[in-house]
Amino acid sequence: MLSINFERRPAIGLFLFLQFSLLLSEPKHSPIISAIEIRGNIKTQDHILTREILHPLDRPIDSTIVLEDRNRLDNLGLFSESSWQTVPLEDGTSKLVYLVTESIHRTPPLALPTYKEDTGWSLAGLWLINNFRGKNQSLAVGGSIGGEDTYGFNFTDPWMFGDHVSLTLNLGRTLYEHRFLDRTLDVNSFYVGFGKWYGSSIKTSLGIEIEKKSFLNNLDEINDDSFFYLGLTGSFKYDTRDIYWNPGQGVLFSQILYHREGFRPEGWRITTWTQSFSWYKRINKRENKQVIALNTSLNKKFGMKDNLWLDYFGNSYTIRGWPLPDPDLYLSKNEPFRFGHESVLFSLEYRQELIPKRATSFGTEFGLAVVLFSDIGIIANHWDDFHREIPMQGYGFGIRIPFPMVSVIRIDYGWGYRNGTWNSGAIHFGVGQKF
Repeated sequence: MLSINFERRPAIGLFLFLQFSLLLSEPKHSPIISAIEIRGNIKTQDHILTREILHPLDRPIDSTIVLEDRNRLDNLGLFSESSWQTVPLEDGTSKLVYLVTESIHRTPPLALPTYKEDTGWSLAGLWLINNFRGKNQSLAVGGSIGGEDTYGFNFTDPWMFGDHVSLTLNLGRTLYEHRFLDRTLDVNSFYVGFGKWYGSSIKTSLGIEIEKKSFLNNLDEINDDSFFYLGLTGSFKYDTRDIYWNPGQGVLFSQILYHREGFRPEGWRITTWTQSFSWYKRINKRENKQVIALNTSLNKKFGMKDNLWLDYFGNSYTIRGWPLPDPDLYLSKNEPFRFGHESVLFSLEYRQELIPKRATSFGTEFGLAVVLFSDIGIIANHWDDFHREIPMQGYGFGIRIPFPMVSVIRIDYGWGYRNGTWNSGAIHFGVGQKF
């Protein structure tokens, strides 16, 4: 039997150690990608997906680009799941394969209950196609009765006129009771908007709207207030989020201007300037991701500030933990700090996935996340009044449930705090992430 005593032959031991170390440290060659394939798309046309793929051919695989490509596919909003793998080929190269599972993309004409926090429950008749003609176009025709009486038509195409040039059309009418004024709103509108991406992070849009908004006095219809105006809106966004519906990293910075120029009353005009900054940071590397997310936003108005256009705090998109205001609260003037035209808001969330989103055999998604949140903000009639206001605060928890065509359903419960006093709390429902 051959044996080597390393204590007696140190040179041999050192030689073998160095050889073994070199073997372990030898770089592994990345496969050369000679072909790219997408599997799993049944309804969606191939070119809708391939135009999102940027990984070059005949180059070694770059996992960073592959992940970015997969995220772009996921951000189309068409799939319940998406992943990737490499498949070796006979010539020694590899094929890069993206695997997708299509989500529910359409509903038959049907009637179903719907809920909005401001207006309550309605019975909606809806025909929705989220991937019309397999081109990632969205087409919706429908109406509702109940909390809102509506009917309308909506069409969107994110790539209508070449490279990331989008089109949005919207035509409709809506009637509903004002949240805290004794008025019924009758809104008739037509909107056309265009968008353009510059690279993968810069997004711009421009829209034109013709709208008639009437505030019908429920007590004396003689004193109705009606506005007929042309609306111009423009936006600039810098967006580096990885996954839009549930970001794990990146930022979203947006600037939005909305100007209304009145035909009736003549000379009436108002401009709303909204700024927002969101930041997302994943704090773990496990499949069930943990994320810290924060947002700060500012809303400022220029021009005429009629009380009919007054905003408020206390819902799923502002300060959570405060019940929605009603006419009694507004008329009593017990909480004037909840109403105004201009606002600043800060929100912080801790998001923990309990069940990562998965596709089901029915084309739906299943998943669950819990959230801890903190909101703080000030709303006032004029910017100069901010230093005299005591901030409103809200603290609580919530759940997030992935859902086809609306990305996620949100349920939050919280308690409000201001000037040393807690309220009794409030529950909030919403669609999509707060930010």
